[in-house]
Amino acid sequence: MATTAVLVPALAAVAPAQPTAATSAPVPRDDSATSGQALTVESISPRTVGEKSTVKVTGRVTNTTDDELSSATIRLRYSRYPFSDRSQLGSYASGDGAQPQVSGPKTELGKSLKPGQSATYSLKIKAEDMRLGDFGVYPLAVDLADASGRTKDTRYTFLPYQGGSSPDPVDIAWLWPLMDDPQRADDDTFLSDGLSTSLGSNGRLGRLLVAGAQSDDIALEPSPPPSTAPRPTPDIEATAKATTEEKAEDGDDNGGKKGADAGRVPITWAVDPALLGDIARMSGDTYQVLQPTGKPTVPAEDAAPTTLSRDPSPTAQQWLRQARTGLDGAPIITVPYANADIAALLRQDLRKDAEAAVSLGGETVKNVLGTDADTTVAWPADGLMNSATRDFLSERGATRFILSDAALPSRSTRGGTATAQAALPVGGDEPDATALVVDSELSNALAQPSRSAGDAALASQRFAAETAMIAAEGGTDRTVVAAPPRDWNPGADFAADVLRSSEKLPWLDPVALGDIEADATDTAQRGQLTYPTKGARSELSGTYLEQVDEVRKDIRLFNTILTDDSDPFRPAILRLESAAWRDDKTMAAQARALVARAVTLSREDVHIIPGETVTLASKTGKIGVLVANDLDKETVTVNLSIYSENNERLSVGKYKKEMTLRPGRKTTVYVPLSARINGRTVLNLSLQNADGEPISEEVPLPVNATGLGTQALLISAVGALILVIALAPRALRRWARKRAGRAGRAGRAGRAGRSPDAESAGAAGEADGAGDRAAGEGADAGDGTDGGPGGDGDDAPGSMQHNGRGSPSEGGRPDGSAGSGTATTGDRASDQS
Repeated sequence: MATTAVLVPALAAVAPAQPTAATSAPVPRDDSATSGQALTVESISPRTVGEKSTVKVTGRVTNTTDDELSSATIRLRYSRYPFSDRSQLGSYASGDGAQPQVSGPKTELGKSLKPGQSATYSLKIKAEDMRLGDFGVYPLAVDLADASGRTKDTRYTFLPYQGGSSPDPVDIAWLWPLMDDPQRADDDTFLSDGLSTSLGSNGRLGRLLVAGAQSDDIALEPSPPPSTAPRPTPDIEATAKATTEEKAEDGDDNGGKKGADAGRVPITWAVDPALLGDIARMSGDTYQVLQPTGKPTVPAEDAAPTTLSRDPSPTAQQWLRQARTGLDGAPIITVPYANADIAALLRQDLRKDAEAAVSLGGETVKNVLGTDADTTVAWPADGLMNSATRDFLSERGATRFILSDAALPSRSTRGGTATAQAALPVGGDEPDATALVVDSELSNALAQPSRSAGDAALASQRFAAETAMIAAEGGTDRTVVAAPPRDWNPGADFAADVLRSSEKLPWLDPVALGDIEADATDTAQRGQLTYPTKGARSELSGTYLEQVDEVRKDIRLFNTILTDDSDPFRPAILRLESAAWRDDKTMAAQARALVARAVTLSREDVHIIPGETVTLASKTGKIGVLVANDLDKETVTVNLSIYSENNERLSVGKYKKEMTLRPGRKTTVYVPLSARINGRTVLNLSLQNADGEPISEEVPLPVNATGLGTQALLISAVGALILVIALAPRALRRWARKRAGRAGRAGRAGRAGRSPDAESAGAAGEADGAGDRAAGEGADAGDGTDGGPGGDGDDAPGSMQHNGRGSPSEGGRPDGSAGSGTATTGDRASDQS
């Protein structure tokens, strides 16, 4: 049997020409992922290690202390005994396993390192000198020791070795996640700016898209212009020698797989439709982002959150364009919208929400990416489901289920890795579904840090070791499903390398997820569907879902006025029901409060515009009530409700109660009123739905009724006529007496023979008589005569209707008080009452 080699990805520069020397660099490396690490391993080469290979380990030493570092030594250790069980890999990687005892090559620093300075190192050893045994995974360690030989830092890694007989390759199928926690509360408010950063070329989702597409045509930033600087001339002899050695060791660059497809490794994209919706919203229009406050806080019930306005994101626009290209024609599966907690929803009798999460998920993928997702594959939250969830998803077309190995545990008594596929009974007369079980240990290996060169090299070695251990367990026609965590955040190099490794490692054979089929032999390796206790305990609680239901009640009321039976807050409710909130109750409460506020504000956008106090100047009249729909998208139908606080004083006539308003429109409703009694009455105005439920707060409208009406005018006219009739005879008599007095004085002046004494006596007698008559008249007429216009004999009798603004007449009262009785008419006063 031909000897093949193990792929160990080279993620750093070629080893220095002098392998036993360490070269110092004056400028320290700034890498947040490895900050504080004194020792890193940046590459292990060649790609495959066989009996004729030379193992090379390169890396970097950094002085992380405040003192000068001198006489440091970097040394290699390994073991000649391979790991016997996969469970040993994790403990060894953390430094808790058995330590390798065989010493390998070592090198010393060429010069001292000042604080912050770093130096590269290179170690080399021939595989035949290591005297390793058969195919397997061997422990490998790199130490940094001080001048006294005491170990200061250690990096633990693995050396898969292709020696002796080769095992049968294991099929590997990839699920490539494009998922995240819900990023929005309501449709317009994002919880943070994190998504925009994640979509960039250096962001988490940006790296996943580019690596998974496996195409040079997919990029998230323009390529830099060609450099005009002269390129260094490579060492032609060294390059040719290295190429010859690697070809001799590998057989070819495809890990010995003659005729294998050198193109893309088949993957199945696993997307959360809510994430696609978030990205589409961010790319389409301005949006709001919560202002950072250090940590999530639940806003007060009536407190307005502080938000920042953002323009449409060019980063999101570019990501969507590249995603539509990169995922075009590729297999895509989805979780329910926002990865809704289906098990919890069914347990709390929220089946309609569960149904909406499934249907909206497929619709969103189609709308955003322009392609259909495979609805026959379901991936429940955490890969766990009970029988109710299984039946629900089966009813919606699922025939293949992505499950955790805790849901279908292995029956193997030897502790080996069971194949991923197994038959899954669905009950009734329906044919069995297929379970595809994710290898959790492989998922954990993929989740380890990999964003720096040092971390990436160790992560790649761990992936190679895990898969080699699966192959070493023996067996034929086995399949492993590699599904990184849903929030996977790998380095770009590592993400691309694990796909290349799937193609080039001799013990792996990449297959499409859709090509996996289960048979009776496969089923026997797995137990029955199990819903662990931790699965039930981790579900969204009934208390939390009751709080969400309170928001849903307000939404239901708002929806009753929408004319097209739409449900604009349905996606927001599903985001609140995401399984992501199982472990983040504070953020869940914050999102819930924001959605509740958005519903209230939307309902308040359909409102009555308050008016000023209305004055009703007659018995009847009309008022105009202005109703507005300030919503951006929805057309509404509402009913105007008006009632008077005192129907005996002011009543409301018939008016058009129902109205339909398009977005951004207003209308005026004219309402007839009838006043029976003058005075102030309040009308209460509100908007209701068709069932009479109020959808707005009451708006008070005061109405002042001041009009007299026909009856009041008649009473005033009669009173004026009585006054004229009472005063007219007295005025005529006074006028007649004045004329008679003037005539008598003229006759006496004409009698020349009359003596002065007689004239005086006659004048006095007339004066006495006139005074008596005046006194008698005053007793009859009262003081009102003194209010006349000066007693002028030329005044017409009607002049008595004036309001006492004249001067006192002869014989009148000098204080003028007689005029006060007619200063304000009783009719006019009663009109204002």
